[in-house]
Amino acid sequence: MKLICCFLPLHLLTLTAFCQTTAQQNSVAVSASGQRVWNNVLALHNQVFGTKDSVLINALLSDQLKYGHSGGNIEDRQTMVHKASTSPTIYQNVNNQLLNIHFWGNTAMVRLELTATSIDNGVATPLHLGILQVWGKQKGQWYLLERQAVKIAPKKPLA
Repeated sequence: MKLICCFLPLHLLTLTAFCQTTAQQNSVAVSASGQRVWNNVLALHNQVFGTKDSVLINALLSDQLKYGHSGGNIEDRQTMVHKASTSPTIYQNVNNQLLNIHFWGNTAMVRLELTATSIDNGVATPLHLGILQVWGKQKGQWYLLERQAVKIAPKKPLA
């Protein structure tokens, strides 16, 4: 167990460096703590929208997790991990755009936009979400406590 605790953070940072998703910070100034949280956001998204490894997803989540989807359903940790790791949905062109990170003690609030294409049963659908994540720091590690996503409607062209 100690071995997993020692090498898991290093493995997650390595995964972040090679993750298939792209990320933009849009010139958002990010502190060292902010960068560690953002790395966890990217590592989680790489797992949920990419490799779907339940062990690595679990390692980033609080036991008290509440994971809200853009459709309104909210899942606990166990349900979220199961659905994320077994979902047949394929995601392509995943892009995470950091909007801001705010800290309050050992809590970090992260706002980002996620765009991607989801493919279900051969049907491609554009995905554009606004996401708020709340991360808590415990024993030197950041864990996702809460997440809520909302759909962002496509912008209509001006007449």
